[in-house]
Amino acid sequence: MSSPELSARLRYLNDSAHLLANTAPSTSRQLRSRCNVLMSENDLAPSDAHRRDACGACGTIMVLGWMGTMKTEPQPSRRKKPRPDGQAVKQTKALIYECKTCHRKTRFPLSEPPPTTRYKKASSTSRLLSTSQSLTKPIPGSLIPEARSNSKKRAKARKRGGLEALLTAKKAGPEASGFGLDLMDFMKKS
Repeated sequence: MSSPELSARLRYLNDSAHLLANTAPSTSRQLRSRCNVLMSENDLAPSDAHRRDACGACGTIMVLGWMGTMKTEPQPSRRKKPRPDGQAVKQTKALIYECKTCHRKTRFPLSEPPPTTRYKKASSTSRLLSTSQSLTKPIPGSLIPEARSNSKKRAKARKRGGLEALLTAKKAGPEASGFGLDLMDFMKKS
C-alpha cells in the first residue's frame, strides 16, 4: 500500500475502533488489532500515545476504570549489584497500564522531574546590612503612589466626561430623542 492509502486505512481503523469501544467492544478490539498488525507489517513503530491508548495484546481501548487500570510503581532496578562507590541507585517510577480483558501489563518509564532549587536564607548580618542601607537610600518604590494617583485622576476625568455627555444629551430636550415622549409623560396625572 502507498503511504497516503496506508495512513488513511490506519486512521479509519483507529477512529472506528474508538467509536465502537463502548457499544461493541469485541468489534473494537478486532479493528484495533488489525490496525496494530497493519502497522507491524509496514514496519511502523507506534507512538507512545498510540501504545497507551489501547492494549497491545488484545486491542482493547483503554477506558480507565472500565476496560483498564493505571497505577504508578517504582521501577525495579536493572542492577543486581550495589555500586562500587557506595552511592545509592535512584529508583525511577513507571506508569503501569493493565488491561482488564487480557490482564496484560504495559510499563512506561516516567522521566524524573527537574530538581528543585532552594535558596538559602539570608544570614542575620546580611539582614542588618540591608535594613541599614534601606534607611539611608531613598526607596524607588515611593514613585508608585504618584502613578496610582495619576491613574485615579484619569479614571475620574473619564467618568466625569461620560456623565457630562449624558447630561448634555438630556438637556438637549425631547426633540432630540425619538417621539418626544418620556416615561414621566405617561406618569403625569391629567
